[in-house]
Amino acid sequence: MTRVRVLLSARDAGAAAQVAAVAPALRADPRLETTLVASPPAFDLLGAAGEAPIRFALPDGSVHVPVGRAAAPLLGAAQQLLTGLDPDVVVTGISSLGVGVDEALLARAGGRPTFALQDFPGDANSIDGALAETYFVRDEAAARLTRERWGVEAMPVGSLRHAPYAALDVPALRASVRRRLGAPRGRSVVGFFGQPAEIPGQKAAFGDLVRALAARPAKPLCVLREHPKSLALREAHLEALRSAGVEVFDASEEPAAEPWLVACDLVTTCFSHCSMDYAFLSCQSPEPLGAVLFLMTTPESRAFFSEYAGLALPDGVEQGLGLVARDAAEVLPLLDDLLTAGARREYHEASLRLPRGADVEAVVESVLAAGGRRGAGARP
Repeated sequence: MTRVRVLLSARDAGAAAQVAAVAPALRADPRLETTLVASPPAFDLLGAAGEAPIRFALPDGSVHVPVGRAAAPLLGAAQQLLTGLDPDVVVTGISSLGVGVDEALLARAGGRPTFALQDFPGDANSIDGALAETYFVRDEAAARLTRERWGVEAMPVGSLRHAPYAALDVPALRASVRRRLGAPRGRSVVGFFGQPAEIPGQKAAFGDLVRALAARPAKPLCVLREHPKSLALREAHLEALRSAGVEVFDASEEPAAEPWLVACDLVTTCFSHCSMDYAFLSCQSPEPLGAVLFLMTTPESRAFFSEYAGLALPDGVEQGLGLVARDAAEVLPLLDDLLTAGARREYHEASLRLPRGADVEAVVESVLAAGGRRGAGARP
């Protein structure tokens, strides 16, 4: 039997989570021969998850091309990879703030069937409009948005990256991490989960959070987790929190975000999709964990989000999975409100309405069928 050759790729952290959810199933199917390639930060995250990806980088060590820059070297490297591996099917993650291995492989796929693993609803990225033919998405709402924005096929398969949460003992994990933090029962834990430094308005949003925390008589313990692309922000953020009298734990280089999310009574971010990680963790908890506050306190951050996501509000807000601070003056009252037992209970109830599980087998069968259509079985 000639196996269908699959090339699977990722660059961003969100893509790494999606790929980590499907790679074992693709690799386990005897009808498929799967090769995984990744660039940092996905390369490191997938390695920590037990995968062994091939590292993709340009000769100068760079792993992406910023917006507006020439992509020729990136495309050349992708073509070289495709020529060497000659996959029958290409399955990619989706990266942001520039383009990387995922977008380059789609642009040089050369008629091969292509799929993309969507993390954020409606998201896609491309070089010169070379999108994947089909996007695996979370639900029908994401499918509609993806079709409307990009004119591509979209297949709802559930939340791939969150399906493994069903195996977690969320209360035990929360208790363990809070012991490590030194946060006894009754001590609030507020997390700030950063995004890449290029996100407009993030600096102002973090400053708004620090001022709100400083104004509280009973200051919570703060967990700081920077985005893996922007660890250089850490020292300034730590100093700002400590100068405000806030005790802080730096979780920026811990291997996984989930333990630090689950320890929080309140997750804050501009609009990082780790907010949905928190929602799906809450969904698996028998008791309320907390809530989410989106710090979109500048017109720049809201405009960027609208253009990037095609949405007016972050994912989950309309379903009761978070509130948005649109002005610096709103941060403290919303923070105080969301730390109450009632707000935590409402968030938990909303999270229980999230879909459970994911159809990984549908991904495998779709990839296999596409490879068969290309005529992989006819190869010697």
